Amino acid sequence: MSYISEKVAYLDGLADGLSLKDEGTDKVLRGVIETLGAIAEALEEQDESIDDLSDCVDGIYDELDDIEEALDLEFDGEMDEDDFIEVVCPHCGETVYFDEDMIDSDDGLICPNCNETIEFDIPIDGDEADE
Repeated sequence: MSYISEKVAYLDGLADGLSLKDEGTDKVLRGVIETLGAIAEALEEQDESIDDLSDCVDGIYDELDDIEEALDLEFDGEMDEDDFIEVVCPHCGETVYFDEDMIDSDDGLICPNCNETIEFDIPIDGDEADE
């Protein structure tokens, strides 16, 4: 029971102990106490929802931390330039980088900037790729 609910219960007990001679005043007092009880209940439900959302957000942060750690392990903080081939897209002129797995793929290379297919020959002497 929350602090507000305890206060409403206390007021309800006080109202029970009063001997109000005016029936209208008694009805108003009871109505106010019932309304306060409903407000206290709604606040408790919102607190529970906020706690649930907080738990979900904490879980998302944990998962993002795991992903970040995995990426840091994969790239080891920096990308090794020897693992990537720099290519200038003949369609949009942007410089893009492809790793060896992408180059060996049968699907071909797609420029991430213009979504056009990039075709080029892999140089034998180790120079950078041509268009």
